Amino acid sequence: MGAPPTETSPGDRDARASQPGGELRTADRAGAETPTPRRPRRRRLAAAAALVATLGAAGAAVALRSSPSRPAAAGSGISPGQTTTTVARRTLIEHAQVSGTLGYGGSLEVYDRLAGTFTWLPAVGAVIGRGGTLFRIDNQPVVLMYGPVPAYRTMKEGVSAGPDVAQLNANLAALGFDPYGAIAGSDEYGEATAAAIRRWQKAEGLTETGEVVLGRVLFAPGARRITSVKVTLGEDPPPSATAAEASEQAAKEQAAKEQAAKEQAAKEQAAKEQAAREQGASEQAAKEKAAREKAEKGHGTKTPGATKPPASKESAAKKEAASKEAAANKEAAANKEPAAQPKLTLGTSSNQPVVQLQVKANQQQLAHAGAAAPVTLPDGSVVQGHITHVGTVAESAEAEKEKGGGGGGGGGSEPTVAVTLTLDHPVARLDKAPVTVELVKNVRRNVLAVPATALSATAGGGYAITVLEAGRRVSLPVTPGMFADGYVEIEGAGVREGLTVVEPE
Repeated sequence: MGAPPTETSPGDRDARASQPGGELRTADRAGAETPTPRRPRRRRLAAAAALVATLGAAGAAVALRSSPSRPAAAGSGISPGQTTTTVARRTLIEHAQVSGTLGYGGSLEVYDRLAGTFTWLPAVGAVIGRGGTLFRIDNQPVVLMYGPVPAYRTMKEGVSAGPDVAQLNANLAALGFDPYGAIAGSDEYGEATAAAIRRWQKAEGLTETGEVVLGRVLFAPGARRITSVKVTLGEDPPPSATAAEASEQAAKEQAAKEQAAKEQAAKEQAAKEQAAREQGASEQAAKEKAAREKAEKGHGTKTPGATKPPASKESAAKKEAASKEAAANKEAAANKEPAAQPKLTLGTSSNQPVVQLQVKANQQQLAHAGAAAPVTLPDGSVVQGHITHVGTVAESAEAEKEKGGGGGGGGGSEPTVAVTLTLDHPVARLDKAPVTVELVKNVRRNVLAVPATALSATAGGGYAITVLEAGRRVSLPVTPGMFADGYVEIEGAGVREGLTVVEPE
């Protein structure tokens, strides 16, 4: 009989499993042992395959993330590096650049009318306002006040009312020397004005006389900027006439007046005598005629003789009056103080910066009084200004150059028109600096426009824009109009507001 089956313990199975091949042997009915594959091996293979699949998927994901980006919306018709814009209605303004010169307007020359020595002078470029000192004579100030009427007389109590007195009162009030408001708006020089003058004189270190001698105050429309100084310190202008020279001049003037009066009186006397002679002759002829008529009638009346016309009393009275006037004028000339001759002292301008332009006469329509215009300064900054004056007389470039005018909008000898532009705000002290002004050349309002970069040239020499319609790119022929500020006016079939246009970046 065969041997009975041998029982295998769990420990033996584990030991066998650890042997190479990892097989368990079982006895068949014949008693032979047959190897049997284990299931854990198949599981390990499946796990390995899954791991490889996972790594492959991860690698594919990494490769996908490193590929170039694509438009988010498939089929939008927009290529990389392009953007879109829309056809919109705009107001386009075309500008013309004109060269000009920045300076200061309102030139005015200042004269000294006081005798003495210049002891202080302002520096070129200094700005002097109301109540400021223009210069000093014998260490006493000559003061600037505002007003359009030049000073022409000494102002003191008793002078007639006038615009010069009115502007003096206005300045005294503005400077704070009329604390009671007694002279504001008045054109009369009374006690209140004299009191205000004394307050002003005390503040300036002047003798408190209550009078303003001619030359102590100079009037100008506003603050003055010193552009040139015509005299030097220590100079003794203005040259004043000596008493002898003044008397001699006055005597000459009086002699000329007396001679003219004598000649006029002689002419008047001759005319009256001639009239008297003519009248006497006429009367004599009438008497002789009457006598002849009587004689013919037999009355025997004797013809009367001619009578001498009476002497003119009016002529004698005029001679006496002329003599008295001459004597009075001579006495006044002898008592009059020598007058100082005005001396050019300072060149000034207003403190308002202006730009002087020369626009071609055929482009005069570019400049309109009151129009705004940007000004580019030498440092590249832009300030705003307004046109305040447009000339009406065209001059050649050569004539303008001789006058020292500003830069022109055109060269050569073409006639130009002078244009003045005033800046809205003060700028740094730039005198005779070159600037560029943008004048409005053309305006197109409410037109269809796109950025100029959206235009593309076509083979036939025309232009087109690329529009998006339902995700498709369509080339639309257009006719360009005015270019301005980076935009272009367009027209054409199918062009309408709101179209989406492809624009390269």
